[in-house]
This record gives sequence, C-alpha cells and structure tokens, in this order.
Amino acid sequence: MHLSDTIDTKVISLGAHNPTYCFYLPTPPVFPKEWSLAQDDAISVLIEHNGNHWRKILTIMAKICAPSEDWKHYRDTHLLKHNEIILIGADTLLQTNIPQQKLWHFLVGSVVSQQLSIETQDLSFIEVNHNSKLVYDNQSLLITPYLDYRQFPNQLIAETRALIASKS
Repeated sequence: MHLSDTIDTKVISLGAHNPTYCFYLPTPPVFPKEWSLAQDDAISVLIEHNGNHWRKILTIMAKICAPSEDWKHYRDTHLLKHNEIILIGADTLLQTNIPQQKLWHFLVGSVVSQQLSIETQDLSFIEVNHNSKLVYDNQSLLITPYLDYRQFPNQLIAETRALIASKS
C-alpha cells in the first residue's frame, strides 16, 4: 500500500492511495519537520504537534472507520495508512481506482459542503437522524457536522457506523 503525504498548491492529500473512506476537511494540520505518515508513531506525533483539535478529528475518524471497538489502537496504528484519506481544498470528489470498491465520502462541515456543492447539487439527500446533522445520498456520500464532539457526539458516530455497516 502506498501512502500519500504530499502537499499540492491546491489540494492537501493525507492517507492511503486506495481508501474506503475519504474525509474532506476545511483546514490542514500543521506538519512537523521530518514528519511522514509512514512512521510508526505518525498519528501520535501529529496529535502532539497540533493539540486537542486534531486529536478530536482523528479520534472521531477512527471511531467511524475502525473495524472493531478498539478505535484508540486503530487510530494510533492504522488510521490513514490503509483505508482512509483526508483531502483539504478539494473541489471534486475523489474517484476510486479499484472497480467494485465502495468509497465513502464524508463532506465535513458547512465550509466543505459549500466547496463541493457543484458535486452534490443534483443529488437527493435523506436525513439519517432526526436532527438533520447527518444526511446521506443513498449511495456513499454523507454530509456531516464538523468532527468535534459537540457537533458529532458518540450517538451520531454510532448512527454513522450503523449506516455504513448496513450499506456495505
């Protein structure tokens, strides 16, 4: 598996080359000097360098994507290395290179939803929960609140995991 941690002038891509989950975020973390996603402690170094804000983002991502309930181990050892990618500044949805692979798109927060509105303007969305915090296009695209516990609490994480499990 190849890893991508390159910075383009327009789009920042951080994660696996053939992901199952793509998180579109509005702002990047600060990358430490000599940092590489390939290093064993890459996520913990990124959290240490960026503080609580990015710890929350990466923790919620891990809680959504981890194949088991051991999200902390998954976050610290596997997140962004095998199944996930973060795109910052994207104006189009990522396309998968693998036929028959489902790619889940998470448009995180209102800024990203507006940036990618041209990609979603012709789609119909359904509410996943009664608060309209999570909407789904009945395929593989979710518009979500920002990855912060006040906006994306554990109950919403559980609903997201249940939706993905039911459609995979």
